[in-house]
Amino acid sequence: MAKLRCSFDGCKRAAERYVGDCTLCQGHFCSNHRILEDHTCKYLDDCKKEAFEQNASQLNKERTQVIKTA
Repeated sequence: MAKLRCSFDGCKRAAERYVGDCTLCQGHFCSNHRILEDHTCKYLDDCKKEAFEQNASQLNKERTQVIKTA
């Protein structure tokens, strides 16, 4: 069985098993390109937007309510 090569254009290195698999674009990447920013994942902006929305939602849930008493 042939080694799985990095999906990044021009890279000839072997893809890392499991840690090199991008669940967003389904690519297989070496240790140099396994991070979304490093392989310029086409779904990077969607991922950032979703993470921002999740963080904003969590912060809203944890917001402290001030109750004024007379």
